[in-house]
Amino acid sequence: MRKTVLLSVALILAIVLIPGSYLVGAGQNVQQTTTTTAPHGCPTYETNLLVDWVNSTPHSVVVGNLVITTFHVVYPDGTPVLLSPRTASFNWTGPSGWKYFSNVQVIFNGTPGFYYYYQNFTQDIIQATGLGTITIFVAYCSCSDALGNRGPTGDTSSIQTNEPPPYDDSQVVPPTPTTTTTTQVTPPPLFPAVLAIPIIIIILLILALLMFVLRRRRKKT
Repeated sequence: MRKTVLLSVALILAIVLIPGSYLVGAGQNVQQTTTTTAPHGCPTYETNLLVDWVNSTPHSVVVGNLVITTFHVVYPDGTPVLLSPRTASFNWTGPSGWKYFSNVQVIFNGTPGFYYYYQNFTQDIIQATGLGTITIFVAYCSCSDALGNRGPTGDTSSIQTNEPPPYDDSQVVPPTPTTTTTTQVTPPPLFPAVLAIPIIIIILLILALLMFVLRRRRKKT
């Protein structure tokens, strides 16, 4: 009788505990597979935006030049993004440092997904980055659409988009000093004119002398 009771208790415990442990395990699996956390930590609504092309011109700049950066923003399926708000941040990285421009207004260039970023090249950029090659990055998580989807998931330049360099590089060169070429106008030589006057005088004297001699001869005859 005791054996029967013990077997019954063991059977009941097995029925209760084994399904319970299975349900706990199943719950963990479901939670892991249904996570909505955005990859790489950029907070977003549904999906992260991508920057797949960056191009900055001109490639050689001095203080006072206007640098124009064109960049392309898409969804993971390649659909162009309409930025909202129409701003982005940019990181200028050079040989000795970097300068960050936050929430700068960008301009839609007429082609879906493509935007212009205008920036005057100033002395404080050189002081922050140093002379040499400066790479302009579209900053991490600084682009968004109207729904709140954000990207890119990291600072992005042509290095990340596999575009041939130097699409987003600007070579900073020291200002070239202005050279003024002075042309000295040399007056024509005075040598012939200076000699002409005494030669004419001598010729006139000779003629006068000849005329005087001829007159005297005529008088004698």
